[in-house]
Amino acid sequence: MLVNHEALWTLLEVSRAGTHAAAAARLGVTPSAVGQQLKALEGQLGLTLFERVGRRARLTTAGAVLVARLREHLPAVEAAVEEARAEQSVVRGEVRLGGPAPFCRVWLRPRLPPLFARYPELTLSVRFEVASVLVRRLLAGEVDLAVVGVPVDEVSLESRAIAQEEFIAVASPRYLGERGMPRTVADFSARRYIAFDRDLAMLAPWWHAAFGQRTPLPEGVVCHIANLDEMLALAEAGCGIAVLPDYLVEASLSAGRVVALSPERRRGSLRQPRATLWLAWRRAAAPAARFLAVRDWLLGPSPAALPRPG
Repeated sequence: MLVNHEALWTLLEVSRAGTHAAAAARLGVTPSAVGQQLKALEGQLGLTLFERVGRRARLTTAGAVLVARLREHLPAVEAAVEEARAEQSVVRGEVRLGGPAPFCRVWLRPRLPPLFARYPELTLSVRFEVASVLVRRLLAGEVDLAVVGVPVDEVSLESRAIAQEEFIAVASPRYLGERGMPRTVADFSARRYIAFDRDLAMLAPWWHAAFGQRTPLPEGVVCHIANLDEMLALAEAGCGIAVLPDYLVEASLSAGRVVALSPERRRGSLRQPRATLWLAWRRAAAPAARFLAVRDWLLGPSPAALPRPG
């Protein structure tokens, strides 16, 4: 049986105050409103809860039994309700986030200190994995938010673009000194490559942007390794050419450990291939305050444009 929660509190307050008028004053309502609530409660329960003794209302035996239980359990119920409401209004507790380590190092890391300063009761659990794994974890409810480098086409997921990355082909000065600076498609086809995986992520879009969609992809891949930092390390060591995101190779380029390669322009080629990075989440995710706070923070402006927390 569903019982009016407010009416139960009114019953408890009348038992404490002794009269409808005194209870009404403490509840901030009129005595008639108190009487109507109690009458409705008695009708719903099929019980007589009060009997008149002079000008005072006295609990019946059934009413006394109910009030004794309410005193024991109703505050706990109220606390549970308030705790549940806090989930929707207080930024507190854990949010689980995933993404690619190199991009998160550049993009996520500077966003976290001001986020924690603003929400001191927030905790994050961050894991670094590839997009295909993160999408599966999102669908399974194992992470709440994921940064992915591929468009999300699952109907149960929602995503928003958060950044763009350019792909740059790099090689070490030693490698180029031994084999020469490549310029033409023939030059590049003859070189050795370090690739992320078998479908040549990053390398394939860079190649097609430089030489056209119909130009066969290079066959000289000497290492497939699903780690961007290791790809860069192998390129710096002179093992071959690697195509990597601009933010990852910036420091190595500045230090002279690698050199950016620029193929000669061809008809229909693009100057720089780009890829979009997305923040994704489940459409049906519960709108807990902590989830909304982290999601909206990550979708917001860069840290340089963020106001200082109060």
